[in-house]
Amino acid sequence: MSNKNFYVTTPIYYPSGNLHIGHAYTTVLADVIARYKKENGYNVFFLTGSDEHGQKIETKAKEANLDPKKYVDGMIVGFKELWKKLDINFDRFIRTTDEDHVEGVKKIFTKLLKQDDIYLGEYVGKYCTSCEEFLTKEQMDENFRHSVCKNIAKDLSEETYMLRVSKYHKFLVKLFETNFLIPENRKSEMLNNFINNNLEDLSVTRVTFDWGIKINESDKHIIYVWLDALSNYITALGWGSDNDKLLKQFWSKDSEVLQIVGKEITRFHSIYWPVMLEGLGLKMPDKLLSHGWILVKNEKMSKSLGNVVDPNYIINTYGSDAVRFYISYNLPTENDGSYSDELMIESFNTNLANNIGNLISRVSNMIIKYSDGLLNKVDISKTELFKESQVTIKNFGILMDEYKYSKAIETVLGLGNLANKLIEDSKPWDLDKQGKKKELNLLLSQLQYAIVTINFLLKPILVKSYETMMIQMGVDGSQLSLSSLVKNEISFSKIKEKLIIFKRLAI
Repeated sequence: MSNKNFYVTTPIYYPSGNLHIGHAYTTVLADVIARYKKENGYNVFFLTGSDEHGQKIETKAKEANLDPKKYVDGMIVGFKELWKKLDINFDRFIRTTDEDHVEGVKKIFTKLLKQDDIYLGEYVGKYCTSCEEFLTKEQMDENFRHSVCKNIAKDLSEETYMLRVSKYHKFLVKLFETNFLIPENRKSEMLNNFINNNLEDLSVTRVTFDWGIKINESDKHIIYVWLDALSNYITALGWGSDNDKLLKQFWSKDSEVLQIVGKEITRFHSIYWPVMLEGLGLKMPDKLLSHGWILVKNEKMSKSLGNVVDPNYIINTYGSDAVRFYISYNLPTENDGSYSDELMIESFNTNLANNIGNLISRVSNMIIKYSDGLLNKVDISKTELFKESQVTIKNFGILMDEYKYSKAIETVLGLGNLANKLIEDSKPWDLDKQGKKKELNLLLSQLQYAIVTINFLLKPILVKSYETMMIQMGVDGSQLSLSSLVKNEISFSKIKEKLIIFKRLAI
């Protein structure tokens, strides 16, 4: 068993409506990095789930004439079906209605209350019901309209237990001096807007609705969304239970912890979550990756604008691999990204059909035509394309370990462009006509190795296509490891079929 452990989480999603491509964005990123880490010999635990309590769920359930639990049960079916269609291979789908989570959250509240990190107070301020969030003035315009959802915040005053966030100001400043929050531009936003700008305590209970986890200390208080929701990352591993083996393995100094969130919830994950962890005496995440929004026609997706992209539609139209590739490559995490059907088709045709698919087709066809499907074994270690393949493997690993998905994929596409250029420059068809069998065999061998490298590096992304891509190179993809690729200890068999891997999409 490997002693390298990796824990990756998505936020838990709110089942008050259907999921959109923004949810798929975060979850695909988590799945890709989990698969990549497994290929690199890590023990991996990948967590996703649903955030099922709160006023909005209670209201939606009443509108549907359903008990809140029955309402969320129905919504969760759609969540899991979508993740299956996208080849999301999670280790646990946690629900905040799960019994172990409920008990863990109660214990977290009690522990923080006993050590005076939580106290009874009153909240007076502006509240956004849609986002279940108390707002600061920086989050609203002059008409008290929330900058994220565009809904008008309401005045709210009620008794509440508060998390003593202000006590942790120095701790947060010190934490933000590290590189735990990426990309860099999110750090200054959190510091300027919240940490160094009258850091306020956080309301963690409500008394005006019933659908939530009741605290042990009072009949009328239920634990408010963020203490409930954020706790899932450790209750899923057994915090507060007798079975905390996973916690000791995956939330420890020996484990790499990556948490991926959209930028609109960065405040909760970079400020309140570390405060909770510090109060509980636990380590901080190694990295909090806060990705940008997906823009549609330069606007953030929202139901009110009617520009929400249904991931089921794009998976059914273009296939799950195309969606996974677009998310990983065309939506760089440090910026907002754009989606349209035209951009999807352009990316697929340029990168998968023309670059990689065409390369696989050309080389496999030439190996069949010129060498009956199986090349003579030859030393390719001195060739430029082999050296470039080795550099690509190294650079891809460095960039993926820094969670720079798009740049990592760019290096792989660059290797594909080099291989295509080598075909045009070396003209294998002329080598065949001239009877230069050794030169032709050496050329095709290095091209075959480069393609196997491309296929293997893209394996965490192109989940459905991977085996077929490898078959077209005469390789059993399930038997290939990173080590055998680097050492060029690859077992090739005869290529028999001429398959089209990525068929161009019609514009």
